[in-house]
Amino acid sequence: MNREMRRLQEREDRRLKQKRKKQQQQRKRRPQRGNEQLSMAQRLQRFIREVRAELKRVSWPSREQLIAFTAVTVITSTALTIYIFALDIFFKDGVLFFLGTS
Repeated sequence: MNREMRRLQEREDRRLKQKRKKQQQQRKRRPQRGNEQLSMAQRLQRFIREVRAELKRVSWPSREQLIAFTAVTVITSTALTIYIFALDIFFKDGVLFFLGTS
């Protein structure tokens, strides 16, 4: 093995060793949650507290944005409904025409 490859291998070994060491330290720092037994009410309270905290971080749309997005959604849904309805009528009439029934 030449010198460059050996250095590359040593560098890779050091990197992996540091990564393993860091992972072990993180495991040691984590609190042990498996030992604590919480009642259903306590778990529900914790869940609600976490949900509230998460909802405070959400970037809610402004009133104008909400109205614009709602209008776009309603108009798009209506247009697609009319388009699919027209295709349905067209293909129904086409099939009935080819089958010879009116």
